[in-house]
Amino acid sequence: MTTTADTLAEWWSLAACQSADPDLFFPISGAGPALGQVARAKAVCTACPVRCDCLRYALAAGPLQGVWGGLTEEERRLLRQRESKARLRASRTASPPSSRSAWAAADV
Repeated sequence: MTTTADTLAEWWSLAACQSADPDLFFPISGAGPALGQVARAKAVCTACPVRCDCLRYALAAGPLQGVWGGLTEEERRLLRQRESKARLRASRTASPPSSRSAWAAADV
């Protein structure tokens, strides 16, 4: 049986950040010198063979601090919002409202 921890260990062992300073991915602020730190962390992520797995993990895990999958916590939050809005729009267009109510259809 494969657990989430097993899956995490599989891709994480291949991550480019394994050889980088972990502090690089957890800047203390979102301004000033921390912006350079975020840019350096994202550069590591750009070359990472498991970047998509990392991002998928971070999105599923909810609010995680730091850079995961090449995105900051704020960028992941915005991505989740956009995806949620897109799903809502898609659900509205996938099932157009009927001109008859469910009760009226049952009376036929």
